[in-house]
Amino acid sequence: MDVRVTAYGSLVWVGQALGPRVDAITDELIQVTEQMIPLNDVAADLAEMRAASIAENIAAVQYVLANNIDPATVGPPPGAAAYAQRLARRGVPLTILLRAYGLGQYRVLDAAIGLVLAVPGPDQPARIAELLEFAGTYLDRLNSSMGRIYEAERDRWLSSRQAARQQWITRLLDNDDVDVSAAEEVLGYRLDQRHHAVEVWSTVTGADAVRALEQARQLLSSAMRAGGRELVAASGDRALCLWFPAGEPGPVQELTAQLEAAGLPVRVALGPVGDGLPGFRRSARSAARAKTLVVSAGETAPAVVHYDTIAPFALLSDDPDELTDLVHRVLGPLARDGAKAKLLRNTLAVFLAEGASYSRTARVLDVHRNTVQYRIQQVTGRYGIAVDTDTFDLRFALGICRWYPHVLTRTI
Repeated sequence: MDVRVTAYGSLVWVGQALGPRVDAITDELIQVTEQMIPLNDVAADLAEMRAASIAENIAAVQYVLANNIDPATVGPPPGAAAYAQRLARRGVPLTILLRAYGLGQYRVLDAAIGLVLAVPGPDQPARIAELLEFAGTYLDRLNSSMGRIYEAERDRWLSSRQAARQQWITRLLDNDDVDVSAAEEVLGYRLDQRHHAVEVWSTVTGADAVRALEQARQLLSSAMRAGGRELVAASGDRALCLWFPAGEPGPVQELTAQLEAAGLPVRVALGPVGDGLPGFRRSARSAARAKTLVVSAGETAPAVVHYDTIAPFALLSDDPDELTDLVHRVLGPLARDGAKAKLLRNTLAVFLAEGASYSRTARVLDVHRNTVQYRIQQVTGRYGIAVDTDTFDLRFALGICRWYPHVLTRTI
Protein backbone atom coordinates (compact mmCIF):
# COMPACT_ATOMS: atom_id res chain seq x y z
CA MET A 1 0.00 0.00 0.00
CA ASP A 2 2.76 2.43 0.95
CA VAL A 3 4.66 1.67 -2.24
CA ARG A 4 1.66 2.49 -4.36
CA VAL A 5 1.02 5.80 -2.64
CA THR A 6 4.66 6.79 -2.95
CA ALA A 7 4.65 6.07 -6.70
CA TYR A 8 1.23 7.52 -7.28
CA GLY A 9 2.61 10.58 -8.96
CA SER A 10 3.15 8.58 -12.20
CA LEU A 11 1.88 5.49 -13.99
CA VAL A 12 4.99 3.44 -13.23
CA TRP A 13 3.34 1.64 -10.34
CA VAL A 14 0.44 0.68 -12.61
CA GLY A 15 2.82 -1.05 -14.99
CA GLN A 16 4.57 -2.78 -12.10
CA ALA A 17 1.28 -3.94 -10.63
CA LEU A 18 0.19 -5.29 -14.02
CA GLY A 19 3.30 -7.48 -14.23
CA PRO A 20 1.97 -10.47 -12.27
CA ARG A 21 -1.32 -10.24 -14.17
CA VAL A 22 0.13 -10.33 -17.69
CA ASP A 23 -0.32 -14.07 -18.20
CA ALA A 24 -3.93 -14.07 -17.01
CA ILE A 25 -4.79 -11.02 -19.14
CA THR A 26 -3.12 -12.65 -22.14
CA ASP A 27 -5.01 -15.94 -21.77
CA GLU A 28 -8.33 -14.13 -21.35
CA LEU A 29 -7.67 -11.88 -24.34
CA ILE A 30 -6.78 -14.84 -26.57
CA GLN A 31 -10.11 -16.46 -25.69
CA VAL A 32 -12.09 -13.24 -26.20
CA THR A 33 -10.36 -12.61 -29.53
CA GLU A 34 -11.18 -16.13 -30.72
CA GLN A 35 -14.84 -15.55 -29.84
CA MET A 36 -15.20 -12.07 -31.33
CA ILE A 37 -12.93 -12.61 -34.35
CA PRO A 38 -13.47 -16.29 -35.31
CA LEU A 39 -10.59 -18.21 -36.86
CA ASN A 40 -12.53 -18.70 -40.08
CA ASP A 41 -12.14 -14.94 -40.53
CA VAL A 42 -8.39 -15.18 -40.10
CA ALA A 43 -7.42 -18.72 -41.20
CA ALA A 44 -7.06 -21.55 -38.76
CA ASP A 45 -3.34 -22.12 -39.35
CA LEU A 46 -2.63 -18.57 -38.10
CA ALA A 47 -4.10 -19.24 -34.64
CA GLU A 48 -0.75 -19.94 -32.99
CA MET A 49 0.87 -16.89 -34.54
CA ARG A 50 -2.03 -14.69 -33.46
CA ALA A 51 -1.78 -15.93 -29.88
CA ALA A 52 1.97 -15.19 -29.83
CA SER A 53 1.32 -11.69 -31.19
CA ILE A 54 -1.25 -11.02 -28.44
CA ALA A 55 1.19 -12.19 -25.77
CA GLU A 56 3.97 -9.96 -27.10
CA ASN A 57 1.73 -6.91 -27.28
CA ILE A 58 0.40 -7.30 -23.71
CA ALA A 59 3.94 -7.74 -22.41
CA ALA A 60 5.06 -4.65 -24.35
CA VAL A 61 2.33 -2.42 -22.87
CA GLN A 62 3.22 -3.55 -19.35
CA TYR A 63 6.93 -2.93 -19.95
CA VAL A 64 6.36 0.56 -21.38
CA LEU A 65 4.22 1.54 -18.38
CA ALA A 66 6.52 0.02 -15.77
CA ASN A 67 9.61 1.72 -17.22
CA ASN A 68 8.08 5.16 -17.85
CA ILE A 69 8.72 5.00 -21.60
CA ASP A 70 7.09 7.55 -23.87
CA PRO A 71 4.44 5.57 -25.81
CA ALA A 72 4.94 7.84 -28.81
CA THR A 73 8.44 6.35 -29.26
CA VAL A 74 7.48 2.68 -29.08
CA GLY A 75 7.49 0.35 -32.08
CA PRO A 76 5.56 -2.92 -32.48
CA PRO A 77 7.11 -6.14 -31.13
CA PRO A 78 8.82 -8.33 -33.77
CA GLY A 79 6.27 -11.13 -33.52
CA ALA A 80 3.39 -8.72 -33.98
CA ALA A 81 5.05 -7.23 -37.06
CA ALA A 82 5.61 -10.69 -38.51
CA TYR A 83 1.95 -11.53 -37.89
CA ALA A 84 0.82 -8.38 -39.73
CA GLN A 85 3.03 -9.32 -42.67
CA ARG A 86 1.60 -12.83 -42.73
CA LEU A 87 -1.95 -11.46 -42.77
CA ALA A 88 -1.01 -9.16 -45.63
CA ARG A 89 0.35 -12.08 -47.65
CA ARG A 90 -2.81 -14.06 -47.00
CA GLY A 91 -5.09 -11.22 -48.07
CA VAL A 92 -6.75 -10.87 -44.64
CA PRO A 93 -8.23 -7.34 -44.32
CA LEU A 94 -6.30 -4.84 -42.21
CA THR A 95 -9.48 -4.14 -40.24
CA ILE A 96 -9.23 -7.64 -38.71
CA LEU A 97 -5.80 -6.78 -37.32
CA LEU A 98 -6.78 -3.33 -36.03
CA ARG A 99 -9.92 -4.69 -34.41
CA ALA A 100 -7.82 -7.20 -32.48
CA TYR A 101 -5.56 -4.39 -31.24
CA GLY A 102 -8.60 -2.43 -30.11
CA LEU A 103 -9.77 -5.42 -28.06
CA GLY A 104 -6.33 -5.79 -26.49
CA GLN A 105 -6.05 -2.13 -25.62
CA TYR A 106 -9.48 -2.17 -24.01
CA ARG A 107 -8.62 -5.19 -21.83
CA VAL A 108 -5.31 -3.74 -20.62
CA LEU A 109 -6.86 -0.35 -19.99
CA ASP A 110 -9.71 -1.94 -18.04
CA ALA A 111 -7.22 -3.76 -15.80
CA ALA A 112 -5.11 -0.63 -15.30
CA ILE A 113 -8.10 1.55 -14.37
CA GLY A 114 -9.19 -1.15 -11.95
CA LEU A 115 -5.83 -0.84 -10.19
CA VAL A 116 -6.23 2.93 -9.89
CA LEU A 117 -9.77 2.64 -8.55
CA ALA A 118 -8.56 0.15 -5.95
CA VAL A 119 -6.44 2.90 -4.32
CA PRO A 120 -8.67 5.67 -2.93
CA GLY A 121 -7.42 9.21 -3.20
CA PRO A 122 -8.12 12.64 -4.69
CA ASP A 123 -5.76 11.95 -7.61
CA GLN A 124 -7.89 9.14 -9.07
CA PRO A 125 -9.48 11.25 -11.86
CA ALA A 126 -6.09 12.63 -12.86
CA ARG A 127 -4.50 9.17 -12.94
CA ILE A 128 -7.36 7.79 -15.03
CA ALA A 129 -7.02 10.73 -17.41
CA GLU A 130 -3.31 9.94 -17.71
CA LEU A 131 -4.11 6.31 -18.48
CA LEU A 132 -6.61 7.31 -21.17
CA GLU A 133 -4.06 9.66 -22.73
CA PHE A 134 -1.39 6.95 -22.58
CA ALA A 135 -3.73 4.39 -24.17
CA GLY A 136 -4.75 6.74 -26.95
CA THR A 137 -1.15 7.65 -27.77
CA TYR A 138 0.04 4.05 -27.59
CA LEU A 139 -2.80 2.67 -29.72
CA ASP A 140 -2.42 5.42 -32.32
CA ARG A 141 1.31 4.74 -32.53
CA LEU A 142 0.78 0.99 -32.74
CA ASN A 143 -1.99 1.18 -35.34
CA SER A 144 0.03 3.56 -37.49
CA SER A 145 3.11 1.35 -37.35
CA MET A 146 1.22 -1.87 -37.96
CA GLY A 147 -0.74 -0.24 -40.79
CA ARG A 148 2.49 0.79 -42.52
CA ILE A 149 4.02 -2.66 -42.03
CA TYR A 150 0.87 -4.34 -43.36
CA GLU A 151 0.52 -2.06 -46.38
CA ALA A 152 4.20 -2.32 -47.30
CA GLU A 153 4.07 -6.11 -47.19
CA ARG A 154 0.75 -6.18 -49.01
CA ASP A 155 2.14 -3.97 -51.81
CA ARG A 156 5.25 -6.11 -52.08
CA TRP A 157 3.20 -9.28 -52.17
CA LEU A 158 0.72 -7.98 -54.72
CA SER A 159 3.54 -6.80 -56.95
CA SER A 160 5.03 -10.25 -57.19
CA ARG A 161 4.13 -12.52 -60.08
CA GLN A 162 3.04 -15.29 -57.78
CA ALA A 163 0.58 -12.99 -56.09
CA ALA A 164 -0.88 -12.03 -59.43
CA ARG A 165 -1.28 -15.68 -60.32
CA GLN A 166 -2.91 -16.37 -56.98
CA GLN A 167 -5.39 -13.55 -57.56
CA TRP A 168 -6.35 -14.92 -60.96
CA ILE A 169 -6.84 -18.40 -59.53
CA THR A 170 -9.02 -16.98 -56.76
CA ARG A 171 -11.13 -15.20 -59.36
CA LEU A 172 -11.49 -18.37 -61.41
CA LEU A 173 -12.67 -20.28 -58.36
CA ASP A 174 -15.00 -17.67 -56.87
CA ASN A 175 -16.12 -15.29 -59.61
CA ASP A 176 -18.45 -16.17 -62.48
CA ASP A 177 -17.59 -12.94 -64.29
CA VAL A 178 -13.94 -13.56 -65.09
CA ASP A 179 -11.88 -12.99 -68.21
CA VAL A 180 -10.87 -16.57 -68.98
CA SER A 181 -8.54 -15.62 -71.84
CA ALA A 182 -6.65 -13.13 -69.66
CA ALA A 183 -6.42 -15.71 -66.88
CA GLU A 184 -5.00 -18.31 -69.27
CA GLU A 185 -2.39 -15.84 -70.49
CA VAL A 186 -1.24 -14.94 -66.98
CA LEU A 187 -1.33 -18.49 -65.66
CA GLY A 188 0.05 -20.23 -68.71
CA TYR A 189 -2.61 -22.89 -68.29
CA ARG A 190 -5.55 -23.78 -70.55
CA LEU A 191 -8.97 -23.92 -68.98
CA ASP A 192 -10.79 -25.52 -71.95
CA GLN A 193 -9.51 -28.99 -71.08
CA ARG A 194 -10.02 -31.73 -68.51
CA HIS A 195 -8.54 -31.02 -65.08
CA HIS A 196 -7.45 -33.14 -62.15
CA ALA A 197 -7.00 -31.10 -58.96
CA VAL A 198 -4.76 -32.26 -56.12
CA GLU A 199 -4.28 -30.89 -52.61
CA VAL A 200 -0.89 -31.63 -51.08
CA TRP A 201 0.23 -30.44 -47.66
CA SER A 202 3.23 -30.97 -45.45
CA THR A 203 3.24 -32.44 -41.95
CA VAL A 204 6.45 -30.57 -41.06
CA THR A 205 7.27 -26.87 -40.87
CA GLY A 206 9.82 -24.34 -42.05
CA ALA A 207 12.35 -25.04 -44.78
CA ASP A 208 11.64 -28.77 -44.51
CA ALA A 209 8.05 -28.13 -45.55
CA VAL A 210 9.13 -26.09 -48.57
CA ARG A 211 11.49 -28.84 -49.73
CA ALA A 212 8.92 -31.57 -49.13
CA LEU A 213 6.23 -29.75 -51.11
CA GLU A 214 8.53 -29.13 -54.04
CA GLN A 215 9.63 -32.77 -54.13
CA ALA A 216 6.02 -33.87 -53.86
CA ARG A 217 5.08 -31.57 -56.74
CA GLN A 218 7.76 -33.12 -58.93
CA LEU A 219 6.69 -36.65 -57.97
CA LEU A 220 3.02 -35.87 -58.65
CA SER A 221 3.87 -34.27 -61.97
CA SER A 222 5.28 -37.60 -63.07
CA ALA A 223 2.75 -39.86 -61.34
CA MET A 224 -0.29 -38.00 -62.70
CA ARG A 225 0.89 -38.64 -66.27
CA ALA A 226 -0.54 -35.30 -67.29
CA GLY A 227 -0.77 -34.08 -70.83
CA GLY A 228 0.90 -30.74 -70.05
CA ARG A 229 2.38 -28.53 -67.35
CA GLU A 230 0.49 -28.30 -64.08
CA LEU A 231 -0.88 -25.15 -62.44
CA VAL A 232 0.29 -24.54 -58.88
CA ALA A 233 -1.27 -22.33 -56.21
CA ALA A 234 -0.59 -21.96 -52.50
CA SER A 235 -3.54 -23.07 -50.38
CA GLY A 236 -1.85 -22.39 -47.03
CA ASP A 237 1.57 -21.82 -45.50
CA ARG A 238 2.40 -25.52 -45.85
CA ALA A 239 0.03 -26.54 -48.62
CA LEU A 240 -0.41 -26.43 -52.38
CA CYS A 241 -3.29 -26.96 -54.75
CA LEU A 242 -2.28 -28.27 -58.17
CA TRP A 243 -4.28 -28.75 -61.36
CA PHE A 244 -3.04 -31.26 -63.90
CA PRO A 245 -4.29 -31.58 -67.46
CA ALA A 246 -6.06 -34.90 -66.96
CA GLY A 247 -4.02 -37.84 -68.13
CA GLU A 248 -4.09 -41.41 -66.92
CA PRO A 249 -2.79 -41.35 -63.34
CA GLY A 250 -1.79 -44.57 -61.66
CA PRO A 251 -3.90 -46.03 -58.85
CA VAL A 252 -3.85 -44.51 -55.39
CA GLN A 253 -1.85 -47.46 -54.08
CA GLU A 254 0.90 -46.75 -56.60
CA LEU A 255 1.08 -43.07 -55.67
CA THR A 256 1.11 -43.97 -51.97
CA ALA A 257 4.00 -46.36 -52.52
CA GLN A 258 5.98 -43.70 -54.39
CA LEU A 259 5.49 -41.13 -51.63
CA GLU A 260 6.49 -43.63 -48.96
CA ALA A 261 9.54 -44.68 -50.95
CA ALA A 262 10.59 -41.03 -51.23
CA GLY A 263 10.08 -40.55 -47.49
CA LEU A 264 8.15 -37.33 -48.01
CA PRO A 265 6.28 -35.91 -44.99
CA VAL A 266 3.20 -34.95 -47.00
CA ARG A 267 -0.44 -35.90 -47.42
CA VAL A 268 -2.29 -35.89 -50.75
CA ALA A 269 -5.99 -35.52 -51.60
CA LEU A 270 -7.11 -36.09 -55.20
CA GLY A 271 -10.20 -34.49 -56.69
CA PRO A 272 -12.28 -36.00 -59.51
CA VAL A 273 -11.57 -35.19 -63.14
CA GLY A 274 -13.61 -32.25 -64.45
CA ASP A 275 -14.13 -30.56 -67.84
CA GLY A 276 -13.59 -26.88 -68.57
CA LEU A 277 -13.89 -24.08 -66.03
CA PRO A 278 -16.74 -25.79 -64.13
CA GLY A 279 -14.62 -28.92 -63.84
CA PHE A 280 -11.61 -26.84 -62.78
CA ARG A 281 -13.65 -25.52 -59.87
CA ARG A 282 -15.44 -28.75 -59.00
CA SER A 283 -12.25 -30.79 -58.90
CA ALA A 284 -10.58 -28.22 -56.62
CA ARG A 285 -13.56 -28.04 -54.26
CA SER A 286 -13.70 -31.82 -54.02
CA ALA A 287 -9.97 -32.13 -53.35
CA ALA A 288 -10.33 -29.52 -50.60
CA ARG A 289 -13.21 -31.47 -49.04
CA ALA A 290 -11.12 -34.64 -49.15
CA LYS A 291 -8.28 -32.80 -47.44
CA THR A 292 -10.61 -31.58 -44.70
CA LEU A 293 -11.76 -35.15 -44.12
CA VAL A 294 -8.19 -36.45 -43.89
CA VAL A 295 -7.31 -33.73 -41.37
CA SER A 296 -10.41 -34.66 -39.37
CA ALA A 297 -9.41 -38.33 -39.31
CA GLY A 298 -5.97 -37.51 -37.91
CA GLU A 299 -2.81 -39.58 -38.14
CA THR A 300 -4.64 -42.81 -38.91
CA ALA A 301 -5.87 -41.49 -42.28
CA PRO A 302 -4.15 -42.77 -45.45
CA ALA A 303 -1.36 -40.66 -46.91
CA VAL A 304 -3.25 -40.48 -50.22
CA VAL A 305 -7.01 -40.38 -50.70
CA HIS A 306 -9.20 -39.94 -53.75
CA TYR A 307 -12.38 -37.95 -53.36
CA ASP A 308 -14.43 -40.48 -55.33
CA THR A 309 -13.72 -43.18 -52.73
CA ILE A 310 -14.68 -41.08 -49.69
CA ALA A 311 -17.28 -38.68 -51.18
CA PRO A 312 -20.19 -39.81 -48.94
CA PHE A 313 -18.15 -38.98 -45.84
CA ALA A 314 -16.66 -35.78 -47.25
CA LEU A 315 -20.17 -34.49 -47.95
CA LEU A 316 -21.51 -35.26 -44.47
CA SER A 317 -22.95 -32.48 -42.38
CA ASP A 318 -20.43 -31.02 -39.97
CA ASP A 319 -22.99 -31.23 -37.17
CA PRO A 320 -21.19 -33.35 -34.54
CA ASP A 321 -24.42 -34.17 -32.71
CA GLU A 322 -25.97 -35.70 -35.83
CA LEU A 323 -22.91 -37.79 -36.57
CA THR A 324 -22.59 -38.94 -32.97
CA ASP A 325 -26.26 -39.88 -32.75
CA LEU A 326 -26.12 -41.93 -35.96
CA VAL A 327 -22.99 -43.84 -34.95
CA HIS A 328 -24.17 -44.69 -31.45
CA ARG A 329 -27.61 -45.66 -32.73
CA VAL A 330 -26.13 -48.16 -35.21
CA LEU A 331 -23.07 -49.45 -33.33
CA GLY A 332 -24.13 -49.05 -29.71
CA PRO A 333 -21.28 -49.82 -27.26
CA LEU A 334 -18.98 -50.66 -30.16
CA ALA A 335 -18.82 -46.89 -30.82
CA ARG A 336 -16.47 -46.39 -27.90
CA ASP A 337 -12.98 -44.98 -27.88
CA GLY A 338 -10.43 -47.66 -27.10
CA ALA A 339 -8.03 -50.11 -28.70
CA LYS A 340 -10.31 -53.16 -28.46
CA ALA A 341 -13.37 -51.46 -29.91
CA LYS A 342 -11.21 -49.99 -32.69
CA LEU A 343 -9.80 -53.44 -33.52
CA LEU A 344 -13.27 -54.96 -33.75
CA ARG A 345 -14.60 -52.06 -35.87
CA ASN A 346 -11.69 -52.38 -38.28
CA THR A 347 -12.15 -56.14 -38.56
CA LEU A 348 -15.88 -55.70 -39.14
CA ALA A 349 -15.30 -53.06 -41.82
CA VAL A 350 -12.90 -55.31 -43.73
CA PHE A 351 -15.22 -58.29 -43.25
CA LEU A 352 -18.14 -56.41 -44.82
CA ALA A 353 -15.96 -55.01 -47.61
CA GLU A 354 -14.80 -58.55 -48.44
CA GLY A 355 -18.34 -59.85 -48.80
CA ALA A 356 -18.45 -61.48 -45.35
CA SER A 357 -15.63 -63.85 -46.30
CA TYR A 358 -13.57 -64.99 -43.33
CA SER A 359 -10.68 -66.19 -45.46
CA ARG A 360 -10.38 -63.00 -47.55
CA THR A 361 -10.67 -60.86 -44.41
CA ALA A 362 -7.89 -62.89 -42.81
CA ARG A 363 -5.64 -62.30 -45.84
CA VAL A 364 -6.29 -58.54 -45.81
CA LEU A 365 -5.64 -58.25 -42.08
CA ASP A 366 -2.79 -60.77 -42.16
CA VAL A 367 -4.25 -62.83 -39.31
CA HIS A 368 -5.55 -66.40 -38.94
CA ARG A 369 -9.04 -67.21 -40.15
CA ASN A 370 -10.01 -68.35 -36.65
CA THR A 371 -9.01 -64.92 -35.32
CA VAL A 372 -11.44 -63.27 -37.72
CA GLN A 373 -14.20 -65.67 -36.69
CA TYR A 374 -13.58 -64.95 -33.01
CA ARG A 375 -13.73 -61.19 -33.54
CA ILE A 376 -16.90 -61.34 -35.62
CA GLN A 377 -18.49 -63.57 -32.97
CA GLN A 378 -17.72 -60.87 -30.42
CA VAL A 379 -19.32 -58.26 -32.66
CA THR A 380 -22.50 -60.28 -33.14
CA GLY A 381 -22.71 -61.92 -29.72
CA ARG A 382 -21.39 -59.39 -27.25
CA TYR A 383 -22.47 -56.26 -29.10
CA GLY A 384 -25.57 -57.65 -30.78
CA ILE A 385 -24.73 -56.35 -34.26
CA ALA A 386 -26.23 -58.29 -37.17
CA VAL A 387 -23.97 -58.79 -40.18
CA ASP A 388 -26.25 -61.00 -42.29
CA THR A 389 -28.84 -58.37 -43.31
CA ASP A 390 -28.70 -55.01 -45.12
CA THR A 391 -25.37 -53.62 -43.94
CA PHE A 392 -25.48 -50.14 -45.50
CA ASP A 393 -26.10 -48.30 -42.22
CA LEU A 394 -23.48 -50.45 -40.52
CA ARG A 395 -20.82 -49.78 -43.14
CA PHE A 396 -21.72 -46.09 -43.13
CA ALA A 397 -21.40 -45.83 -39.32
CA LEU A 398 -18.04 -47.63 -39.41
CA GLY A 399 -16.83 -45.17 -42.03
CA ILE A 400 -17.86 -42.23 -39.86
CA CYS A 401 -15.87 -43.68 -36.97
CA ARG A 402 -12.84 -43.84 -39.21
CA TRP A 403 -13.08 -40.36 -40.73
CA TYR A 404 -14.64 -38.47 -37.82
CA PRO A 405 -13.06 -40.06 -34.72
CA HIS A 406 -14.36 -37.25 -32.50
CA VAL A 407 -17.75 -39.04 -32.44
CA LEU A 408 -16.19 -41.76 -30.29
CA THR A 409 -15.50 -39.39 -27.40
CA ARG A 410 -18.52 -37.12 -27.79
CA THR A 411 -21.44 -37.68 -25.42
CA ILE A 412 -25.05 -37.61 -26.58
